[in-house]
Amino acid sequence: MDDDALVQRVLHLQQVEHLSHRQIADALGIGRKRVRRMLKAATSAPGPLIKRSMLDGYRNLIAEWYQQYPRLMAKQVYERLVPYGYAGSYITVARITREYRKIKQKVYYPLIFLPGEEAQVDWFSADVPGIGRVSGFLYVLSYSRYAWGVFYQRTTFEFFLAGHLACFDHLGGLARRHRYDNLKSVVLSRDADVIRYNPQFLEFARFFGFSIHACNTYSGNEKGRVERLVRDARGFLYGETFKDIADLNAKFHVWLQKRNAAEHRSTEKTPLELRAKERLLAMPAQPYLARRVEVTGVLSTAQVECDSNKYSVPTSCTGQTAELCVYPSRIEVWVSGQKVATHKRCFDRRQAIQNPLHEEKQLNRTPNYKMRRIYQGITGMDPVFLQFVSAQDEESREETAYELYALIKTHSRAMITSAVRELNAMGCYKIRALYSRLHLPAARAAEPVWPKDQNLLNLKYQERSLDEYNPNT
Repeated sequence: MDDDALVQRVLHLQQVEHLSHRQIADALGIGRKRVRRMLKAATSAPGPLIKRSMLDGYRNLIAEWYQQYPRLMAKQVYERLVPYGYAGSYITVARITREYRKIKQKVYYPLIFLPGEEAQVDWFSADVPGIGRVSGFLYVLSYSRYAWGVFYQRTTFEFFLAGHLACFDHLGGLARRHRYDNLKSVVLSRDADVIRYNPQFLEFARFFGFSIHACNTYSGNEKGRVERLVRDARGFLYGETFKDIADLNAKFHVWLQKRNAAEHRSTEKTPLELRAKERLLAMPAQPYLARRVEVTGVLSTAQVECDSNKYSVPTSCTGQTAELCVYPSRIEVWVSGQKVATHKRCFDRRQAIQNPLHEEKQLNRTPNYKMRRIYQGITGMDPVFLQFVSAQDEESREETAYELYALIKTHSRAMITSAVRELNAMGCYKIRALYSRLHLPAARAAEPVWPKDQNLLNLKYQERSLDEYNPNT
């Protein structure tokens, strides 16, 4: 028996069994003097000091807070304690709450999917040199891990639908269920188990016949397949250079094809090989238009506002309610069930996109201002028009802009734009070439009208005197 154990035994026999020194010595086989020395040393030694903390009275309250909000920080606990009268330091709170703030190891169960059962969808954003901020739409088939995606300038609802349609078209079908994070294009709000879905997206899902699975909050592990693709896609962007977003998408698709042809570490097969086993839903016979619909009012300046930009409408629509159909590449304006304007979408901010045809009535009232305003409208309508007009002599630029304006009034704008683009590519900036391209007779200045018998121009008559008129009549 070691010394500590012997001391504890002696103390127990004296204090619990109430034995005398002699009885203790006989029971343990030691001398009475030794028993006496051990008892004296034990009773004279100071006992353990119990240091009390100012937080002792708040421990139950702190435990209750962490049970309700497991992610509370020490600073938040300190700020909550002050109104309760706590006068201690933040350091003490940080030390006491450390045990509650320890990261607990989580256990995840692997998710197993049937062929064609589910796809995981997500957005991610990145700053690309030379292009700016872009957003990548990613789509992964959960069974085969086959991945596809496309980059856009925005993450608004119409691009969200366009991303789906691009992936559906590439795959030739779609999964029966789609798993999403709680992004606003899918989930408008979530309160406990009550989820309020975006009605426009519900209509999209109903059209294609797939069900929606919204992940739990703070549960990125529930869509781990697409999260890993996000990480790999960021690695693809790192250090690469691109001319524009079209070049970015072309190189991204080449990278995705290589990734789909590589063996996956979990399945030990390539996603392309397992893709053949996917049992996807067939695409509907009718096409679906990727658009976002908004209702807005027409401003007093005969414009509607969308994404901080203003687009012109005919002046007759001023003060009415308009319906905006926002597509990825264009914007349509509908008033009273009629389409009154179509504009190419602008991705800058606080720009005014004007169609000079919409303000024709005002231009006719101000002829001195008309040519200059038409010039501004035509050159701002499309970059191809700006290039064509800017190539003219300075004296004839307004006249050329007016001729383009007259052509747009009577012919398809898309046709005029295409013809001008071809001439720009050829380096030919003559208006006559444009008329020839459109198979139209060249515009000519109005000629004076002459009678067949030009001798009639030599007729003279005698003017009557004013004296012959009665001033009283």
